[in-house]
Amino acid sequence: MKILSFIAIAIVGLSLSISSCKKDETDTDNPSGPSNEHGSNDGIKDNGDGTYTVTLGNETFITKARDFSKESVITAPKTVSASKEGEYALSVSIEGFGIQNNSIIAGHDSKLLIYDMGANKQTDDYSVGNSITGIDVNGAIMTSEGSELVNFYNIKDGKVSKHFFTLSNINGSKFLSVCYLDYNKAYFYDESEVVYFQLDNATQSTKTKIVDIPSFARLRYSVDEKSIYFCMGQLSKPDPNDPNAAYIDYSAIRVYDRSSKQFTDYNSADHEQYTGIAVDANYIYIALEDMNTIRVINKHNQANAGSFTIDSPSFLQKIGESLYAYSTNSQKIIKYNISFN
Repeated sequence: MKILSFIAIAIVGLSLSISSCKKDETDTDNPSGPSNEHGSNDGIKDNGDGTYTVTLGNETFITKARDFSKESVITAPKTVSASKEGEYALSVSIEGFGIQNNSIIAGHDSKLLIYDMGANKQTDDYSVGNSITGIDVNGAIMTSEGSELVNFYNIKDGKVSKHFFTLSNINGSKFLSVCYLDYNKAYFYDESEVVYFQLDNATQSTKTKIVDIPSFARLRYSVDEKSIYFCMGQLSKPDPNDPNAAYIDYSAIRVYDRSSKQFTDYNSADHEQYTGIAVDANYIYIALEDMNTIRVINKHNQANAGSFTIDSPSFLQKIGESLYAYSTNSQKIIKYNISFN
C-alpha cells in the first residue's frame, strides 16, 4: 500500500507541475508570473479602523479584521428568524466562496468563478491551472490548489486581474484543503493539522501549527476577534454502547482562543454531519447538509437559538445582517436576512 500511495502522489505531483507550467506560459495578465519571494516593500500596516494594508510580493491590498468587540453581547434566550433575500445560481459544485464588493468569488475545479449579485450574472471564470481545494477572500483571493500550492489573486471590476503571489511545497504538503485569509495571517488545513503563516513572512520555512485534526475530516472554520471556530465533520469514534467496538459518526466544534492558545470543545453531536460554519458577534451558524438545516447557537453560553430550513447547505458566510449559504443540491448561493426575537 505504501508503494502504491507513493506512486499516486508522484503522479499527482507530476501532473501539477505540468499544469503549473502551462499556466505560467499562458498567463497574459501577468507575463512575468507570480512572485514567490517577498518584495522590498512587503509588510502589514494597521490603518487604525479595523482595516490593514498588506503588501505581498510588492502587490498591495486591504484586509479587514472580523472584530465584533464593539457590538452588544446577547445572552438572553432568542430565536432566529431567516427571510430569503436572493438566490444566485452558480451551476457548479464549489470548494468554498467569499464575498467582496457585491460579488461572489467561488472556487470550482481549476477555476475562479465571479458572480455579480447586483447584475445577477457571472462576470468571470478564470482558469488557475490547478485543481482548487480551498478558497477565501479578504481584500485579495487566496486559494489552496492541488496538493501543495497556495496562491494569491487580485480582483478588479468583477474579474480576476492578476495572479501575484505563489507558495509551493508549503508545509511538506501532504494535502492542502480549506483555507482562511485573516487580516494578517493565512490558515490552511493540511491533511491532519491546521497551520498558518504571517502574511508579511509568508516564505518562512516553518509554518506554525495550532491544532491537530483527524486526517481528511470535513473541516470548516470562521473567526471573530478572540477565537477561531473549527467545525469538524466526518469524524468517527467507538460506540460506547456496542461491545463489539462498532464506530459511530459524529461532528464537533472546537474553539481556539488566540490569546491563551487554549481549546474548548463543545456542541459535539453523534449521528450528525456538520458541513459549514459562520460566526458573528453573538451566534454560531452551523450547516447540516443531510438534515437540510442551519442550526444557530449562542456563542457565549451555547444556548440553542433555533434553526431554519434550506436545501443541503454547506459553505456559509455571515456579513452584517446577511447570511450567505451554498446549497449543494441546487448549486446556488442563497442570501438570507437574519434577525432574532
